[in-house]
Amino acid sequence: MPTAFLRGGAAALLALTLAACGSTSTPAGPPAPQQPLTLAAQAVASPVALTAGQTLQLNVTVNGQPAQPGQLKWTTSNATVATVTQTGLVTAVSAGSATIRAALATNAASFIDFPVTVTAASAPAPAPAPAPTTPSAFAQQVLDLTNAARAVPRTCGATSYAAAAPLTWNAQLAQAAQGHATDMAAQNYFSHTSLDGRTFAQRITNAGYTPYRTIGENIAAGQTTPQAVVDGWLKSEGHCRNIMNPAFKELGVGYAYAGTSTYKHYWVQDFGAR
Repeated sequence: MPTAFLRGGAAALLALTLAACGSTSTPAGPPAPQQPLTLAAQAVASPVALTAGQTLQLNVTVNGQPAQPGQLKWTTSNATVATVTQTGLVTAVSAGSATIRAALATNAASFIDFPVTVTAASAPAPAPAPAPTTPSAFAQQVLDLTNAARAVPRTCGATSYAAAAPLTWNAQLAQAAQGHATDMAAQNYFSHTSLDGRTFAQRITNAGYTPYRTIGENIAAGQTTPQAVVDGWLKSEGHCRNIMNPAFKELGVGYAYAGTSTYKHYWVQDFGAR
């Protein structure tokens, strides 16, 4: 936690400096004038960066000692951005900039300012869709069509594949697939990478499909039927390879529709083996 040590003129002392007292053998005479009380210059502390919702305790020393209750007066220049208690506890409220000031209660002209910058809290990752225990009608059709494709030898681009064993439904892969299909439809984008930066591997892991030996993903948008989407994948070399890959043993399928989005229909296949 930031601590402002206010010692010495250059370090912005918040302290009272008294003239030294002593005795000499000099004959007594009129007392020398006492040096006036002095206060250090005003100062600015290192900037503080917080995220909305965070709290931070600021500590200030006075004359080398922790400030005593009531010795400092704490204020904020913008309470909508950051608030502060009279003990120096700062709470970040919302994005923006504010200055937190600790001033001597007995002399407001002696103070130290803490520039505070608050950024908005990051939006939480969307909660995964509930894991479907059984496939929906569309998902079941995609699973059946995928297994029908795997049942016969096939060439995907320049790679020839023998017939492969059928894939079995996996609820965790389906959870990851449905969550991504729903997210793409709701937020109107089309990518293997979610808008919050998650990859398909992270989505599958977050759904609980771990540890795994191998995973893969196909996505599509715009096709209105399971037959159309599987046909489209089989005509694309990379997607076809995922469908025919004999290393994959399980499949989850997601489908979402959003009438106001660019493609309206969004499809996801998540493959895996453990």
